[in-house]
Amino acid sequence: MSIDLSATGINRRHFLGGAALAGGFSPLALQMAASNASAAGNDYKALVCLYLDGGLDHLHAILPSDPTNYEALRALRPGISLPNRANLRSLATRSSQGGRTAALHPMLPRMRQIYDQGKMAIVYGHGGMNAPATKNEYANFTARLPSAAGSHNNGDAQIHTFGDDGTRYGWGGLAMDVLGSMNQDNLFASMGVGPLNNSFSTGRTIDLIKADINGQASNIAGLSGPVFGSTVAAAELNALMQRQNLPTAMGQDYAQVNRRIMESYRQLNDAFNATRNLAPLPTNTSLPNFRTAWAENDIAAALRTVARCISARNVLRVNRQVFFINMRNFDTHGNQVADLDGRNFIRMDAAIGYFYDTMAAMGLGNNVTLFTTSEFGRSIRSNGSGTDHGWGGASFVVGGAVKGGDIYGSLMDMAINGNDILNIGNSPVAIPTVSNQQYCATLASWLGVPDSVLPEIFPNLNRFSPTKLAFL
Repeated sequence: MSIDLSATGINRRHFLGGAALAGGFSPLALQMAASNASAAGNDYKALVCLYLDGGLDHLHAILPSDPTNYEALRALRPGISLPNRANLRSLATRSSQGGRTAALHPMLPRMRQIYDQGKMAIVYGHGGMNAPATKNEYANFTARLPSAAGSHNNGDAQIHTFGDDGTRYGWGGLAMDVLGSMNQDNLFASMGVGPLNNSFSTGRTIDLIKADINGQASNIAGLSGPVFGSTVAAAELNALMQRQNLPTAMGQDYAQVNRRIMESYRQLNDAFNATRNLAPLPTNTSLPNFRTAWAENDIAAALRTVARCISARNVLRVNRQVFFINMRNFDTHGNQVADLDGRNFIRMDAAIGYFYDTMAAMGLGNNVTLFTTSEFGRSIRSNGSGTDHGWGGASFVVGGAVKGGDIYGSLMDMAINGNDILNIGNSPVAIPTVSNQQYCATLASWLGVPDSVLPEIFPNLNRFSPTKLAFL
């Protein structure tokens, strides 16, 4: 099926125009064009993690659309306005859902198109789990709940590091530890864009390189511009950090690390300069929700920076990469409809659609997979105009390699006393039926991590069957 580029205006001419700089092509841009053309048949792969920080309410993003479960949810959430069921279009699925149906929220129209094209999958009902267990086992305390269930910090750890809060290494970085030999240079194997505070990208040998959403490498503070009003301090600091005649071995090693860091950021900024016109975000103010979807959409801008890094992959000498972006404000204890329907869903839908179209225009649709994570789903019952922390949730996986157009996992039975809902501290939450480790191991396996190594990254993986899902 042909890809609809009309929403973003991205096409091959639009993309190729990105290499052109004012006054002609830069040497690096020409090098990148030649290098990428010669490597068109390579096996480059990248994972892009879009972290929905705060806890995505999956029951508001992926609404039950069959009459029984829709009405049950509506009754449990009197303070939250749901879209009219008549306006919901149930998602086609290949998997049997026992008569239950679901629909994407109407404010996610581009994601719905990608789902219908078979290039977006929904992983439903996943969460932090120590081992498979039933409601009765949890209720009778014969199965153990995850550590600090419902805590932001532990929920974050249970999908990004698979340890308790404070675990140092994340599965993205550990995957790149395993795959590092596929890169000529691992400086740019793991990259984060925008505000970050997460261990997903850090491995034992792989560390994170940061860039801002506008395509500027985050360098050591004080190396450019005035420093405390001084115009000469930056040059002095540069010279000091690159001194090669330090008297001790530790000092020499320190200087070598500094030079390496400074060179890496120079190299990355050169790549950004050469791609500054690549796939610009739409500027047509007549587009729906233009201000929220495009003009003020930091996530779309961050994904454009990711696209620019991927375009420079051969100059950066990488064949495997992981990227991390933090999308905030999903902790909807109140004002949920305004925060999600009126802002975050619009931004997420536009950003994911833009990135999917850009990768297709670059000829890399099958090489790059974007996926979402969140600490947990949210409580089944509203607390007024919002929801509290929950447990089981859902995620989206987007890309040309995705076996999309399907829901992986079982849609919930919304009966409050049914087998899919557990009361934790008087708050009814969804019981996960899929482990976060199954979800993430599937992604790591697609990137190239051997099956024999997956249990070293995902420590409880072999407690679940199957160990991988079928969406890739």
